[in-house]
Amino acid sequence: MTESEDYGTATWRYRQEIRNAASARPSYQDRPPMPVRARIEWERDGTEGVDGMATRLGFDGAIFVELKDRRCSTLGIWLRPDDVWREGRPI
Repeated sequence: MTESEDYGTATWRYRQEIRNAASARPSYQDRPPMPVRARIEWERDGTEGVDGMATRLGFDGAIFVELKDRRCSTLGIWLRPDDVWREGRPI
């Protein structure tokens, strides 16, 4: 079982910075939740695809993806559009 498959209590020892995270957006539109796959560049684990839920769209095209991964210390992250896919294609 990998760390991302175990949704137990998140603690500091599992948390990692996400290197490709975009900065928070001051204004955005809420969107209906959409299952997506996101390319995440973890601080220690490197790059991998992670399943998540896209819930917000920034006016500049950035996408907020909610993650259920204990390596992520927040509810989710903002990513550039080219780091997020839906059903095998970019959003």
